[in-house]
Amino acid sequence: MSDMQNNESTLYQNTQSYAHLITERHAMLKPHAHHPYQLGASLYMPATRQDIWQVIKRDKLPTINSIIICLEDAVSHNDVELALERLQTLLHTWATHVDSINDPSKHADIQIEQPTRPLVFIRPRHPAMLEQLSGFAHIDLIDGFVMPKVDMYSLSNWRMACQNLSTEQLLMPTLETAALFNPHHNQELAIGFKEAFSQPVFALRIGGNDLFAALRLRRPKNSIVYDTPIGIAYQLLGCFVPHGFYLTAPVFEYLDQPTLFMQELTRDVSLGLVGKTVIHPSQIALVQQAYCVPLSILDEAQAILHSEAKAVFKYNNTMLEPATHRAWATEIVNRAEACGTLDDGNNDYTARL
Repeated sequence: MSDMQNNESTLYQNTQSYAHLITERHAMLKPHAHHPYQLGASLYMPATRQDIWQVIKRDKLPTINSIIICLEDAVSHNDVELALERLQTLLHTWATHVDSINDPSKHADIQIEQPTRPLVFIRPRHPAMLEQLSGFAHIDLIDGFVMPKVDMYSLSNWRMACQNLSTEQLLMPTLETAALFNPHHNQELAIGFKEAFSQPVFALRIGGNDLFAALRLRRPKNSIVYDTPIGIAYQLLGCFVPHGFYLTAPVFEYLDQPTLFMQELTRDVSLGLVGKTVIHPSQIALVQQAYCVPLSILDEAQAILHSEAKAVFKYNNTMLEPATHRAWATEIVNRAEACGTLDDGNNDYTARL
C-alpha cells in the first residue's frame, strides 16, 4: 500500500477531535433563533432506533450538529408503526427530561450550564404522515421537519399538511424529483416556497441519490458530485439562492474515499451550501473542519462590514468593495459564528460563539 493510501486510511480514525466546536446555542430547550449554518454535519437516523435520546442529550455522537429522525427511506413499510411508537416514546422522554433539568430547586447550590443538543428534525414519509405527526404530544420540542420529494406537483399537499404545525418550527423541503431538472419548474417552485408556508423554510436539501436515480444512475466512486450529471446543483443554486433560500450539500456515501470526500466538501463550502449529510460518525469532524472560517477570511469580511469602510480599498493584497462584497461578508460572519474559525497559521480550530 502506498504512503498516500496509508494516510487516507487514517483520516477517519480521530472522529471526536472537534468537541470544542459544539455550540452552546443548542440548549435542551429550543433556542429562539437559528442560522442554517448550524446544520453542519447532519445525520439521518431511522426512527426505529432506540438510542436517539442518547444522541440528543449527547451521551452518543457528542459532536454531531444536527440529526434527522427518518420515517421515510430508512424505515421499511412493515416497521412504520413501530417507528411511530418509538418516536412518541422519545418525545415523552424528552418532555420529562426538559421539565426536570429546568427545575431550579434541583440545582439551588451549584451552577450548572444548560445542556447542549443537536438540532433535531423529523422526516415523514408523505404529507399525510406529517399531518399525523402534528398531533403528537410534545411535537413542538422538535426543531422542524424534512419534507421528502417536494416539487410543484406535491407542494399543495405539503402546504396543507403544515397548517397545524407551530409557526416556529423549521421546514426543509428536499429537492430530489425528476421535475428538478427543469429550470422553469424550479423558478415556479422558488416562488411557491415563499408563499406556501406559515413556517420558515430553513434550508432546501439537495437529494443527490434520488436525483441520480431519476437518471437511472448511481454516483460514481471516483468523482465529486459536481462533476456528474448532478452538477444540477449549480442550476439549483441559481434558481433558489437569489430568492433568499439556503441549500444543503448531498451525501457522500463512500467511506473509503476520504480524500475525494474532502475535495467535495471544499466545493460544498465554496458554493455557499450550509452543511452536509453524513452517513457515518467518521465524517463528522471533516465536515466541521471544512466549515470553519480561516481567520484571514473573517478579517476581510469584518473589514468589508466596518461602518467606516471605503467604497473600494486594498486589504491583505486584495481589492475589497463593500457594495458588491457585503452579502458574501455577512455570510462569512454568520458561518464563523455558527461553525467556528481556523487559525491559518497553526491550524487550531476555535469556536467563536
